[in-house]
Amino acid sequence: MLGCLVAVYLNNILGRRLALIVTALISITGVLIEMTSAIGPKPQYDQFVAGKTIASLSMGLAANIVPLYLSETSTAAARGFGINMYQNVQIIGYIVASASVYATTTATASSSLAFGGNDKLGYLIPMGLQLLAPTLMLICTPFLPESPRWLVWKGRPEDEAIAAAHRLFGTNTNTFDAREYVATIQVMVDMDREREASAPGWADLLLHRPTLRRTAIAAGIQCLQQAQGSGYMVAYIFSFLTAAGVRDVFPIMMGLNIVYYLAVLSGHVLPDRFGRRPILLLTAAACGVGPVLIAILAIAVVPSTAASEDMAVLAIFLWYVFFGIQSPLVWITTAEAAPSRNREKVQAVAVFLGFGVSLLVAFVSPFIQDPGYGNLGAKIGFIWGTFSWATALWVFFTVPEMRGLSLEQLDYLYENRVATRKFKDYDFTGFDLRNPPPLFDPEYGHQGGHGQGGGGGGGHHHDNREHVQLTDRSQGGCSDDDVGDQDADLDSRHSSDKNQASVRMHSL
Repeated sequence: MLGCLVAVYLNNILGRRLALIVTALISITGVLIEMTSAIGPKPQYDQFVAGKTIASLSMGLAANIVPLYLSETSTAAARGFGINMYQNVQIIGYIVASASVYATTTATASSSLAFGGNDKLGYLIPMGLQLLAPTLMLICTPFLPESPRWLVWKGRPEDEAIAAAHRLFGTNTNTFDAREYVATIQVMVDMDREREASAPGWADLLLHRPTLRRTAIAAGIQCLQQAQGSGYMVAYIFSFLTAAGVRDVFPIMMGLNIVYYLAVLSGHVLPDRFGRRPILLLTAAACGVGPVLIAILAIAVVPSTAASEDMAVLAIFLWYVFFGIQSPLVWITTAEAAPSRNREKVQAVAVFLGFGVSLLVAFVSPFIQDPGYGNLGAKIGFIWGTFSWATALWVFFTVPEMRGLSLEQLDYLYENRVATRKFKDYDFTGFDLRNPPPLFDPEYGHQGGHGQGGGGGGGHHHDNREHVQLTDRSQGGCSDDDVGDQDADLDSRHSSDKNQASVRMHSL
């Protein structure tokens, strides 16, 4: 969790690439401290904890730096594919760690792994494997281009951003114009700097309503993912399976990990093909079924039978499938919800709160489940199922469809408070984002039209009515549904005037 807060400043000051290098160095340092705690006749527990703490700091850094970098260096059409690389590698590491721990636990003091009469290699090998990922990251990161958006935001020479953008998106077969791409980013950055003056720093997350909305979306999806029991399934899946009556647990656990990874791979295809909202809604609703079914079996079938055990295992496998499909969407949504001028802060707050809920779940679950305390046993599934269905409701009412929209287009829609269910229908064809027709003034004191210069020719609202509606909204008197009706009319105005725009907005 501390890594989330540190990442804000590393991301902002050092940039994405150098922040990744620092993250790798911190991880390597922590792992080496862990491993050297075994040197000597007696392991140094305090040193091991210190090393683990440092290594965990790098995990928090990576969770904030990597998704942002991937989102900023991917095209809009393939942003889901890019961001899912973070989840992909993460699950590979988890499977390797689980397999290595299982393999080394079979070693005894008399085996070939024994060292000095103590089976030190039994835990040095799993710890040492942690060096693989940060070492690769340390070697490869210097060859990566910096994020053009970060370069523009920090006021670096324009040629640096153009060169980075061309490396990322330019090919011999496309017509990508890196200079125009950077110019579009520059316009949005300049607009953001003007708005930032009214609520600088962390206060902007609360005082600026579009940013508050985006923070709530990012933090909500992170927290609800953990509240569905993902941390519990990782830390206490053994207890859960045992409580459900399953006897041979470890082969099932490894099977679950592999199934989960295969499901996560769908994040490279499904989000960019079918969108974010439909998959989040479907998987959240489906994830609620498995835990509740297991809880019902625990009540209805006592003692458990072979059939009930098989049913419980099947339900858990299905949960892993749907949750694996959902997991990439959580990171994709978080990165896309973060606004340009507060990307580091919003990402950090969301991940920090998500980690906090995960910690709470891991701490409270034993007391809820174990005999002598809550004694729920497998009936704890009622809790996770309920939160899964709550996630579906949260997504339906708050998370817009962000597939195929550039980060600058998302900034425009959020800044102008387009309603949740209107994002996917917004037409940016022929839209000049460098001279956008504002729906709402950043200070909320004036509403412009969708014609050039805000004149609003061809619109369906009269100016006085527009001003009244804006006043209601700035005072919190207008619901999202009301906003949607208003924005639908404004969208119509945009469609009628879109031919006046002179430059077509790039989809990057």
